[in-house]
Amino acid sequence: MMVDKITVSQNVAKLRSAGCVRFIALAAVIVPACCGRLHAQTREGQKDSEPTVTREEAALLERIAEVSATNINAAAALLAAEVSEDTGAAIDFTLGNLYFQSEQFDSAATAYRRVLEKMPRFRRARLNLSRIYLLQEKPAEAVRLLQYLVLSGQPDMDGLVLLGHAFALEEHPVSAENAYRQALLLDAGNTDALVGLIQSLMNQSRYREGVNLLDELLQQQPGRRELWSLSASARLALAEQDKALAALETARRLGIADNEMLATLGDLYLNSNQPDDAASAFKEVIKNPDPPPERLLRAAEAFLLADEWRHAGEMIRQVEELRGASPDSLNPDQNTQLLRLKGNLARLQGRREAAVEIYSQLLGIDPLDARTLIMLGDLHRESGALEEALMSYERAGRISGHEAEALVCQAQIEVERARYPRAVELLETAQAFRDQPHVARYLEQVRRLAR
Repeated sequence: MMVDKITVSQNVAKLRSAGCVRFIALAAVIVPACCGRLHAQTREGQKDSEPTVTREEAALLERIAEVSATNINAAAALLAAEVSEDTGAAIDFTLGNLYFQSEQFDSAATAYRRVLEKMPRFRRARLNLSRIYLLQEKPAEAVRLLQYLVLSGQPDMDGLVLLGHAFALEEHPVSAENAYRQALLLDAGNTDALVGLIQSLMNQSRYREGVNLLDELLQQQPGRRELWSLSASARLALAEQDKALAALETARRLGIADNEMLATLGDLYLNSNQPDDAASAFKEVIKNPDPPPERLLRAAEAFLLADEWRHAGEMIRQVEELRGASPDSLNPDQNTQLLRLKGNLARLQGRREAAVEIYSQLLGIDPLDARTLIMLGDLHRESGALEEALMSYERAGRISGHEAEALVCQAQIEVERARYPRAVELLETAQAFRDQPHVARYLEQVRRLAR
């Protein structure tokens, strides 16, 4: 089972807590610093790529800086009331920063666009607007903004990394790779660019190259969760399950594995026939906030398939407790899946009456549930109630896509009754719906019995 690759969307989301936050945190200090530096300048003397302010605007920005120190929203509202067509780009830029810092991205984008209408070469406004477009998953707009920097001779490390993210979101991994490599030429130690490069290599199925870079980076930064997840993804793509398992186990022991990584670790332990270790990983998922019910349900099903009834029962109980604590935590399909798993567990444990009751509940929810009809038929057949079993199989056989399976089940009952000609007829009909080699072999055996 594959670990979900670290997507570029996750890299983009990281902007909130990393590069993006570092940049917008300047909003509170950039205003007074700018004001102090530019008190004596006039609008006519401003540079093409950096705005200046008048003395009146400097005073306004100093007042906004004081308010923003305690209340960003109030500062934004106060400054927005002063904005007009005649205000300078520095005012719009500061307003955009305030909106950005309070995560009012649409308003921030509007402010930055006004800045660029007045000063197209204002690099910092262009970078911030591109960050917003990435956060809003509008990579085409971000690419257009950032390519302007390249074409106008203004590219820098931040812009190239953002351009790499934008190309990656557009699913242009080669272009993303080139952008990240250019960023690394300017700053060889930039980990955001290096992680982006690794992801772009993965997206081109160049897993070995990516793994080699990852191994080097992990030695330097073993505490980065996404690197271990990315390493596990690459190892699985290279069919190196043991190394993928080791990567996830290392992240777990470092205390940085998230729920998805822990659940995948459990899957890998199950694939390696280590059910106790798998159960241990899934129990950690349960202890964490917001455990994903779909992964726990899938784990319960896997434990059932492996005849690990104790662990399956534990997973089922945990999902039931999760639902009890938060009734909306499971959607209708997941509630149905939980009920089905309870029925399957009861059946495997020999609790026939409980299983029949649960399967009947499932059919009350969906009378055309062919899987449940067939399992109910199996239960009746195991208990010797062959007529009831036949009725369940016949109902299942009237549901599109399940005809062949239901007919084979009916044929097996007729063989048990020594009604071989009828069994042959049923098997031939099943083969007409779906030709299956194992059914063909069974049909030949029954034909010999019918002669």
